[in-house]
Amino acid sequence: MNSMAALMVIVACHPQDTTCLQDPVAVISYDTDEACYTALPEELKRARAMAEVIYGDCFPVSPDLVAGRNIRQTIAPGKLAVLDNPVMNAGPTEAQALAPVLDQDRYGAVK
Repeated sequence: MNSMAALMVIVACHPQDTTCLQDPVAVISYDTDEACYTALPEELKRARAMAEVIYGDCFPVSPDLVAGRNIRQTIAPGKLAVLDNPVMNAGPTEAQALAPVLDQDRYGAVK
């Protein structure tokens, strides 16, 4: 029996600059991380119909987080329209990355 469930998170980014939408295109729950990784290619293909540059991954979570829930949240189509508009009068953009939380391991357990 698998001790971890998973959430798939898919984000859309502008094809000509370094910005991505703040809201994910989709957040989908899975009972196991294997099920999430199996579904990932098809979900990315589906998301590419909405935006040209798509990134996605599966993140292990406690099974209690998704127990009894079927999470499938998708972005409002109007929010994707910003990706079709050229960036006007925008200054230089700094790339940002998520830094790991030092007092927790990858699965959220406190060290």
